[in-house]
Amino acid sequence: SAPTMTDKPGEMIMPMDETTMVAKVEMAMEMDEVPMMMANKMATEMEETAQKHPMIPSSTEMNMATVADDGQVTEPKTGRSYGRRFGLLVADASSRGHLARDGSKARPWTPYSELRSPVPTSLPAGKEIREIRLTLDGDMERYVWLLNNKPLSETDHILIREGEVVRFIMINRTMMHHPMHLHGHFFRVLNGQGDHAPLKHTVDVAPMSTTVIEFYTNEPGDWFFHCHLLYHMKSGMARLVHYQDFRPGEDVLAVRPGLYKDSWYFKAEAEVLSNMTEGSLAFSKTRIMLEASWEAGWQEVDEEEWEGIVKLGWYLNRFSSFFVGGRSEGVRSEEHQSVGIFGLSYLLPLNIETTAWLDSDGESRLLFAKEFELTPRIAIHGETEYDSLESWEGAVGLIYKLGRHVALAGKWHSEFGFGGGLLGSF
Repeated sequence: SAPTMTDKPGEMIMPMDETTMVAKVEMAMEMDEVPMMMANKMATEMEETAQKHPMIPSSTEMNMATVADDGQVTEPKTGRSYGRRFGLLVADASSRGHLARDGSKARPWTPYSELRSPVPTSLPAGKEIREIRLTLDGDMERYVWLLNNKPLSETDHILIREGEVVRFIMINRTMMHHPMHLHGHFFRVLNGQGDHAPLKHTVDVAPMSTTVIEFYTNEPGDWFFHCHLLYHMKSGMARLVHYQDFRPGEDVLAVRPGLYKDSWYFKAEAEVLSNMTEGSLAFSKTRIMLEASWEAGWQEVDEEEWEGIVKLGWYLNRFSSFFVGGRSEGVRSEEHQSVGIFGLSYLLPLNIETTAWLDSDGESRLLFAKEFELTPRIAIHGETEYDSLESWEGAVGLIYKLGRHVALAGKWHSEFGFGGGLLGSF
């Protein structure tokens, strides 16, 4: 082992073996110089300092660069460069020379089962245990992330009392990792190490897995608990942990409503082709969806035909949502029919999107749609629709993304034939 530089210029320390580190922590605890809840953290920091070698690049430097098979570190490649390159697979991860799969040596699973505190971390005996079950839920398409199927904006708080043991049972029902972070406390990760369970303030809950943590409630206050992927936190995967009978200051109460704010987001998409045009405008919150869509075609028909739909929807979960609205259709500038509609959207297996509705005239419509992303730039979209008035209708389209907001598009429509043009999305 080589000596390691400290934070002070010109000063170096020698590495410590495990026995020395444990002895230092235990001595400090006996002298009441280090609270028990900090002991594990102190030991971890000492170990990291002892093992650090000045000749090895930092993890940040390694993540920014590419390591070849011979161990040579090359210059980093930024993701922006792929936006200006149009090869078939150039933007696909599989086109990179060096990949790391989950569970491999280059990208191992989190080693929580192997973590063991050098000193006992057991909580006070005989205290009441409060178990709180938390499911980690989400929808990657809408980018909504939830705890117990609710965003922060729809909840009050997780209520706890001082002087008890609180146990969080976190069940990840998504295909993403969620590093869950609790402010104000160190918690025990129940990993099979018994009284020597490690102390953490953040723990990664792996996809489709369950992680259990527990802590002693001796820090009265309001503490934030959230996923530390901040986009997940912002879109709802968070809670306020509140101690019973604690009242924050008036200045905090004045701004607290902002914590539960549910923001509006805008999305627009328009396809302008040689045979037809269609698109949509949408404003949405976590649950509320307001959408206006249109379709108009002029090729292979006697006169230009159009249809417009306005819907107000309620997002129930990743699979289903309900809506009410109105539908109008006509030829050129003449409106032939306007009706009210009520319906359901549901996600079938294989991510087949279905929509069904009844209108105020007693007619119905059923729609199936599916998109296949062949490469990061190329996708095929297909849909088929049954209308009780007009029978079957269908379309198949191909898009090639030129950039974030623009794509080349081609489509065959059963009424308007073949056409090509541009697709814009914002």
